[in-house]
Amino acid sequence: MPFDLPFDYLLGMTGWLLALAAAFVGLLVWRRRSGVRHPSRRKWANLGLSLWIFLASLTLVELYFAAIYDQTDSFNSTNVSQHWFERHVAPVQKVLHFKDGQITRYRDDRPFPATISDRQQPICFVGDSFTFGHGVANCADRFSDRVAADLERKAPGRFVVSNLSDAGRDTHWVEALLEALAKDRLPVKVVVYTICLNDIETFDPRTEEMYSAKPPWISQLFLVRNTYFLNLLYSRIRQASMPGGGSYYSFLQEDYSGPPWDRMRAKLDEIHRLCLKHGFDLRIVVFPFLHDFGPVYPFAEAHERIVEFCKAAGVPVLDLWPVLQPHLSEGLTVNRFDAHPNKQAHALAAEAIERDLLGNLIDK
Repeated sequence: MPFDLPFDYLLGMTGWLLALAAAFVGLLVWRRRSGVRHPSRRKWANLGLSLWIFLASLTLVELYFAAIYDQTDSFNSTNVSQHWFERHVAPVQKVLHFKDGQITRYRDDRPFPATISDRQQPICFVGDSFTFGHGVANCADRFSDRVAADLERKAPGRFVVSNLSDAGRDTHWVEALLEALAKDRLPVKVVVYTICLNDIETFDPRTEEMYSAKPPWISQLFLVRNTYFLNLLYSRIRQASMPGGGSYYSFLQEDYSGPPWDRMRAKLDEIHRLCLKHGFDLRIVVFPFLHDFGPVYPFAEAHERIVEFCKAAGVPVLDLWPVLQPHLSEGLTVNRFDAHPNKQAHALAAEAIERDLLGNLIDK
């Protein structure tokens, strides 16, 4: 695992370890030569050894977080989290090339099929990091892959399930992806679009202002920017100083009661019309936020608005909040600092999706 670290980091750490070793030998020699005749030199040598022990301990902690610690955070803002992506996503990430030269990257154990047989029914999951499996190391543990495995057990060879989601994507991207799939006549019949409630953020101009804000100067310091432990420590301290993610979730909650929701609803309507035009059977999953909001769920109205839109448009919809809410005490997030759904949440979602959203396909 240490050798999957960036080359520059390995080179720098090797130099640092050699410097530590040389400093240790030098301090021991200095201390021995000082003897009892030079108590002031011996005192400085002991002080140097104390400092060396501190730096060596800090280095061991750094190596642990660089080579062993394997966790993500919600916004993938730490070097540790980005290293997780290099370990668990990059090896299985694939590229789908379209005829017009455009590409889309996706994470899947199997490549997206160019053709299928007449007896097979293609199901394509699209969405952002929730569908992508942010924080879930094994693709097989995602809800899309669990659905695929169960369908294969029940009806071998009948369904071809793909996952074209990508972390950080939005509703505009979903529309563009479906247009590209239709233009190239790739095998798509059932489209399962998993809406994460933050999909609305691109319809709020405040989002761009928030993401474009200049980062604090301390985050640009060499040791904070290029290490794993200090980078993570800085991120945790900064996160702790902004309870609840600062104003981010407040913005999202407000958006579902204002113009951003009107714009998102119009875009969802465009996606629905696109699917009708090309013969795609659009189905929507609404995935709730799973971190601790207390006894009252502040995004209940957001769920209601999306579900009402789907019912009015005749789009099959599954709201996962009633499914997952009874299990919140069991821990459904990846970790304390990553609010994405963990393996258990994906398992519960997969069972509900197969039963309540795709059940009519299986019964045919």
